[in-house]
Amino acid sequence: MKQAALKLLYIIIIPIVLGSISSHIFMGSIRRIKEVFIKTKPDTNLLSKKVESKVSSINSIPSILPVPNASMYIGDIFGYFKFLRTGGPNSIGKQSKMIGETVFSINVGRPVVACVDHLSAETLFANVDNLTQDHLINLVSSRQSKPIFTTYGPKAQKARRFILSQLPKDENAHKFQNAMKTVRSELDEWAEFSKTKIGQMSVENAASSLICKFASCLFLGLPLDQSLVDKVFPIPNYLPLYPTIPITLFPSYHNMQSSLNKMFDQLKQSDNWEQILSKSSEIGLSEREAFEQLFTAITFNAGGLSNSVLNGILLASILPDRGMKLLNDEAHLSSFVWELLRHNGPAVMMRLSEDTLIKTAEGKHHKLRSGTIVYCSTSMAQRDGSQWKDPSIFRSKRFIENLQNTVSSKSNEQIGEPLPTLGFGCPIHRSNRIEPVSNMHQCPFLPFAPSFLKAFLRLLIGNYKWSFDADVLEHVNVLKNDDGLEVDFDLKYLRGGIKASEDMVPIMSKGMHFSSFSKL
Repeated sequence: MKQAALKLLYIIIIPIVLGSISSHIFMGSIRRIKEVFIKTKPDTNLLSKKVESKVSSINSIPSILPVPNASMYIGDIFGYFKFLRTGGPNSIGKQSKMIGETVFSINVGRPVVACVDHLSAETLFANVDNLTQDHLINLVSSRQSKPIFTTYGPKAQKARRFILSQLPKDENAHKFQNAMKTVRSELDEWAEFSKTKIGQMSVENAASSLICKFASCLFLGLPLDQSLVDKVFPIPNYLPLYPTIPITLFPSYHNMQSSLNKMFDQLKQSDNWEQILSKSSEIGLSEREAFEQLFTAITFNAGGLSNSVLNGILLASILPDRGMKLLNDEAHLSSFVWELLRHNGPAVMMRLSEDTLIKTAEGKHHKLRSGTIVYCSTSMAQRDGSQWKDPSIFRSKRFIENLQNTVSSKSNEQIGEPLPTLGFGCPIHRSNRIEPVSNMHQCPFLPFAPSFLKAFLRLLIGNYKWSFDADVLEHVNVLKNDDGLEVDFDLKYLRGGIKASEDMVPIMSKGMHFSSFSKL
């Protein structure tokens, strides 16, 4: 009976999917023809003083150039699949290098203007608030709530205030320390695995699970059931914008809803539930809305750190004595963590609400029309040579001068290279201004990202020893490995992809696997 029902369901699904794809190929073709071939010249007379002020007080604009096309796609769905096939956000960086431009139009499932350099990204995203402006991702959520940084209006601000209220004040708080105990327990489990089991374990999956357990203990006081989380992610929780498919027709959709309901029931048994309920009620969120926002923060926001965790495990193993010197050198450890974060960052999008003038790091000016969707790969923008010397080199001591000045001086003067806070969403900043302001689109987990990574590395380096199979290190091009580590992170050495565990992680033929992992 069940098999017959599934067959009937698929008989219904297949024509709908094919029809949806066909319609989007047709409509996408029309959109692309309109975007690519029916272009209007930029009109400098339309630029307001407000727009000009966004370009660092330019007195006279020598020329405003049309945005160049990086590639011609007919049909948004073809653009989307090519975007995935060529490495997701990394493909944007490769395209920029190929055409020699840092601002250009491209198709990522919809026509966008990509901004790859730091200055253009900062011009567009520095003053974005979550009350009046949306902050898009190239996915649609099938859950009741969307990630708080993708929405705007009073509800988004309520959700953000609620999430911030659930975070501890600093890493010395009981919540944070308790969550780190969960991380230690997880690493202890790895150390108990047999040689065969540890060799078969996907470090990518294990790291994602570890981060999820840390974040769930941080917010909820208990780890979420990973088997239930796995049924929620990745499909059909987030789907591409094109083609649009009725997700309720997928059996996995109903499995997802069932898993979410089970986790919701589990959360109600948590010691933190009364406090969570009280705060959500005070802010104006229902029980279910509070749970959905917490789940998003745990799995989506915190999960974005998997890239940095994986690179941290990988690169620490290359350091002399597996990084033991880092434990006695706080400045070097902090710099190492911020360099991990520089090579970490999602792609963000925003629809312009007015005609906007942007300036690139090369001194070029482009006029973007109201309604244009702008796209920024933050990990690419954080590899801008005008901001960071040898930007494709992972340099563990890159930020020591900056951090030492931050600690030793009350001056706001920028010393050394700027800290890479761009990768945490809007608004962006050039230094370590990471206050959890309520009207931002910026990731609420930002204040804890460096703290978590430092705590994780101290725990890992100080209590465990590990090694990798030879194929894991095959594409890790080490340039220096004595007092400070330097590794070539050119795009040709990186996997690329839309997953946080792939985009800025070195290529590995069989994924990341330990050859050994044990306690010291």
